[in-house]
Amino acid sequence: MNHSESSAIARILASPFQQRINAGSAWGAIVVVALCASPSASFLAWSLVADAAQAPAIRHGAAVSGVIAAAALLVAGWMMLIGNLLQQNRPAMARLVPGHVARLRAALLLAWALAVLAITAGPGFALEQPLAWACGAAGGLALLAAALRWPVLWIAGFLFAFVVLPAMAWQGPSSFAESVQAQWRQSGWLLTAIVATAGAAALAAILSDGGGGTRAPYDAGHALGRLFADSPQAGCARRQVGAARPYAAWLERQLARRDSPVSSRLLLGLGPAVHWTMRIRHGLVFVAVGGGICAVVVGLAAFLGRDLRGVLPWLSFSLLTGASTPALQAAAQLYRTQREQALLVLLPGVPRGAGLNRWLAWQMTALFVFSAMWGFLLAGALDVLAEVLQQGLVKRSGGGDMTAAIVVALLPQVVFQWRSWARVRGASGQEFLPSLTPFLLGGVALLLHLWAGVAYLPMGLVFMGLAIAYCAWRWWRMGSEPTAMPIGRLAR
Repeated sequence: MNHSESSAIARILASPFQQRINAGSAWGAIVVVALCASPSASFLAWSLVADAAQAPAIRHGAAVSGVIAAAALLVAGWMMLIGNLLQQNRPAMARLVPGHVARLRAALLLAWALAVLAITAGPGFALEQPLAWACGAAGGLALLAAALRWPVLWIAGFLFAFVVLPAMAWQGPSSFAESVQAQWRQSGWLLTAIVATAGAAALAAILSDGGGGTRAPYDAGHALGRLFADSPQAGCARRQVGAARPYAAWLERQLARRDSPVSSRLLLGLGPAVHWTMRIRHGLVFVAVGGGICAVVVGLAAFLGRDLRGVLPWLSFSLLTGASTPALQAAAQLYRTQREQALLVLLPGVPRGAGLNRWLAWQMTALFVFSAMWGFLLAGALDVLAEVLQQGLVKRSGGGDMTAAIVVALLPQVVFQWRSWARVRGASGQEFLPSLTPFLLGGVALLLHLWAGVAYLPMGLVFMGLAIAYCAWRWWRMGSEPTAMPIGRLAR
């Protein structure tokens, strides 16, 4: 391989990360890495002040959380790389650029080999099972990449993990595990060679030279994205499809009325991302998802004959952390409707200057508070269900403290809804940063509760008082700031 080829492959591998840096999301990646490392750092700090009898267990927890964080970062980076390579394997470019697909395949195989070697050299040698870790990493990364290319593999993987394996283990868990271990001890190198060969072939097949095989999944992915899109790429006045139908129906209803309020039309002009019809839809989706997860947990418990009720408090924690995320990330999506905003502010009766700034802040606040309260309701319902099934289950599972810490830290995020809207930047990798705030504040609340014995209620009142004071200061500042709409027109 000559220098030009190696440079081209290096640029291909660096392209997903370079694109995020160009989009202004380098700090976002740094924050994500820091948050992934924070549990291990917290455990290590805790072990320094804990009792000598508890220190080994705490350090073990730090090691486990570090391994989980590293695995999560590896999987996220691998998925980002695969998605970027699939985007570069456009149906037209695959044939028009000489050697394009060959370079993509070489870059993909090189990244796969480096990831497998890193996993083997890290936990593989640390646990004295490098061959097993190499085999698992090679097969797992190749399967994940293939699933991103052919989504039907997700269904096959789900059936294998939750139907085939439990059915095989149901016949005799110990004998099944012993047979697998015996086969591995006898033919470990052969199985690793087979998995590595099959993985390399699958990775090479992911990227193709064009034709119907490349265009079909490419077009299917775009069609699926259009079906589930909350709003079109630019503007909100065109026909809405898929998930935005509740918003589209309300839009048609307001346009048909000659006496519809100006505030209602102005709110519709901001787009589906910030409208109450979509918040109701997202709330119903959360109910369906939460009910489905509970049904899966109960079904697995009945099928495997195991007690999985301790999972319910952790499900409530997950629902609580995800309920308000769409409302926090809606601010960046206001950029899509800048043209509509420029026209709507000319309507008679629309607030001007400070009035418009404060009106938008109140609307965004109501949007967030509704989502947060819906998350509180769902989390509380799951915790009540867990307590009904078994008294004291929430406290013993450990999920109760995590949920309480997030409850304390969730509502103070309202400060992100009182921005200088005329200077808000467009959608970038930093738009998810407000969603990470409850984990930081929640971690502080959890440490204060465990170390200093501070109750959650006083901490929640202090955090909320500081947030209200900041919002009051922003309300005063908005009186002298440029008018909010169009959103981001003064952004640098």
